[in-house]
Amino acid sequence: MKNNIKLFDYNLPTELIADTPRAKREQAKLMVYNKKTDDVMHSTFLSLDKYLDKGDLLILNDTKVLPGRLFLKKESGGTVEILFHKSIDKYSFICIFKSSRKIAINSKLFANDENFFKVVAINKNFITLSSNNDPMTIFLKYGQVPLPKYIKREATKDDVERYQTVYAKKLGSVAAPTAGLHFTEDILLKLKHKGVLIDYLTLHVTYNTFKPITVDNYNDHEIGSELCDIRENLISKIKLTRQNNKKIYTVGTTTTRALENYATKSYQGDFCGEADLYITPGYEFKIIDGIITNFHLPQSTLLLLVSSLIGREKLLNLYNLAIGNDYRFYSYGDSMFIQL
Repeated sequence: MKNNIKLFDYNLPTELIADTPRAKREQAKLMVYNKKTDDVMHSTFLSLDKYLDKGDLLILNDTKVLPGRLFLKKESGGTVEILFHKSIDKYSFICIFKSSRKIAINSKLFANDENFFKVVAINKNFITLSSNNDPMTIFLKYGQVPLPKYIKREATKDDVERYQTVYAKKLGSVAAPTAGLHFTEDILLKLKHKGVLIDYLTLHVTYNTFKPITVDNYNDHEIGSELCDIRENLISKIKLTRQNNKKIYTVGTTTTRALENYATKSYQGDFCGEADLYITPGYEFKIIDGIITNFHLPQSTLLLLVSSLIGREKLLNLYNLAIGNDYRFYSYGDSMFIQL
């Protein structure tokens, strides 16, 4: 079948799965692939400025990771695990939850004796909770960094800092926009000194971003939506960059999806709302000239997005090349820069 997700599989040695960050962010390896010339270069993230020109525009996602995993006690004494999904208003929010036994509507779930949530609704594996206090303060005080499931260890104090970009600003994600984890203040400063333009948008990453595809035909997968905020000033900067015949590069699949969602739906001016664009092979990109991104899980929506840029066969060839050169994979792994 043409759209079979199993075509987007590859074999990764387990020792190349990065379950801890490198000692320093900028030490990440960087594979640079130029689609026009079909050239591949191996570098480090510290040398990123060599591959961008004065006047190019680099766009990053300034969302901030919430310690969004909480273990709550039911009134009956059992435990419920929740993972933040998105806010409804100041006091209500939706979570993904796991519980060994049924949870009653209107019952209470306790973080401790003083802080609890009331169960408003349950829909499949989503639970709506409300609180008399700001729930964000409870997550910040008692929550855990929600590391990906393939990292088989408990989150540490080091993860609180390292599973967060240095430019994180707006709280609301349960996963880091991992392509940005390699940036340091010095790298950003070096890019600015070269004349590279840097700007930001916000897309709050939810479980939808890394939800596994469980159907054979990836077009049948439900991508869901995530809250996104794009300012008109950024759109104006994109237009000016294009007029000046310079390149527009995104940092990460979340930034890419947010911008392409904006363009595909022909929005104008400021936009704050849900982004639900599902990018699969065959999609025609409307804004970007390239992407900085990590190496993604097999059979994932993120792998589909990157395949849409350069083709499945080429991408899997590059992944095999990365494996042969001991690149580290996934959230704490190394990086690639695709130039179209």
